[in-house]
Amino acid sequence: MNKIYEFFRSIGPAIIIAAVVCGPGSILMSAKTGAIYGYNMIWVLATASLLMWCMVVLSARLGVVHEHTLIEELSLRLGRPVGIFIGLTLFLVVAGFQVSNNIAIVAAIETFTNDLGNEAKIGVLLALNAFIVMVLYGFRNLYNPIEKIMKTIVLLMVTAFVINLVMAQPDVGSMFRGLIPSPPEGGYQAFFSDPTGGGNVLVLQALVATTFSVAGAFYQAYGVRAKGWELQDIDKGMIDSLVGTCVLFGVSLIVMSTAAAALHGTVDPDELRSVSDIARALEPLFGPNAKYVFACGIFAGGFGAFMVNAMIGGNMLSDGFGKGATINDRGARNATVLALAIGMTVAIVSITKGYSVVNVITVAQASTVLGLPALAAALIYLATRPDLSGDRKVPRWMIVMGSIGFLLSLLLTLRTIIKVYVKLTAG
Repeated sequence: MNKIYEFFRSIGPAIIIAAVVCGPGSILMSAKTGAIYGYNMIWVLATASLLMWCMVVLSARLGVVHEHTLIEELSLRLGRPVGIFIGLTLFLVVAGFQVSNNIAIVAAIETFTNDLGNEAKIGVLLALNAFIVMVLYGFRNLYNPIEKIMKTIVLLMVTAFVINLVMAQPDVGSMFRGLIPSPPEGGYQAFFSDPTGGGNVLVLQALVATTFSVAGAFYQAYGVRAKGWELQDIDKGMIDSLVGTCVLFGVSLIVMSTAAAALHGTVDPDELRSVSDIARALEPLFGPNAKYVFACGIFAGGFGAFMVNAMIGGNMLSDGFGKGATINDRGARNATVLALAIGMTVAIVSITKGYSVVNVITVAQASTVLGLPALAAALIYLATRPDLSGDRKVPRWMIVMGSIGFLLSLLLTLRTIIKVYVKLTAG
């Protein structure tokens, strides 16, 4: 029993990453994929999760074999402007997604109350953001309380979604068959061509993008350093990365299978525009309790991403400018408040003015999408330094898989650029 307790106590950094990646976007895309394709595209989720694990493992190893943090290593080797670029890229990605995290929190609460007035929505966002700020400045060492909170949130999220899965009674045989690759509409070439058409294929692209998070993997190196792990703890990093990625895959699989069993062929996937739409779609099938349980999972996932997402961005921006390499540094805490303020302000403006946040998020993502392959390239660069020798040398398979991840991020980036360009020129 003590060994089991020690095992669960030792894991943590990758659980934090899983809590961030399993946010509203990941939940929504998993559900839409299940509603559209049933169980047939589980293999896409599994492939993206495998690449995510490889990237997380690579980042974790770099966190213990290098003397400094990743951004500081890049700054020392390539110059401070490179470190600033990487830190700013991650910060802007975080600020963009923080908007959707604010909206998702409100949407989850509305599932319980049917409707909230604008004043109530603004009050909820002010209270939640104020709570995060209190946590930021209320603890001298932030990592340990954050890790405990994230473990609790992940447990709540998994429990809620498992209850819905049991109620949906999925076809287990079909779930296993879904691991066998099968082409989407338009064939396998649809993944690589026509990024502006084939809406259902674009859902698969979004599923991959929300599962294979280069930004999340990049932060794993910081998590293992905050945990105090060193070179002799590399095996712990491997296990931790596997557990965290399994949580990410498991949550997405549960949501996708629930949608495949309950919504595929019965609900128009185009009607699933937000995570709250998914909860409401379950009500006529299983009653109001299913809606409320699913909403609890949405709230847990949204709050986990809401809380840690901003901290990651603040930490990266601070490290990029050389103002503090850990979340405990004053510069990182102040930058986190800036990320929170940006996300909350844009969300409040969208609510009060009646704007759709879709365009806001699209612009935020488009402005940073060029930097995502740069993050993957930075990991590969740091993994192939000649001074990493002996026990510090990065295994070749990690470099190969990291390179595949880089190519995938480049493909997603190119498809997104073309899509946004066509949309803007058409308008």
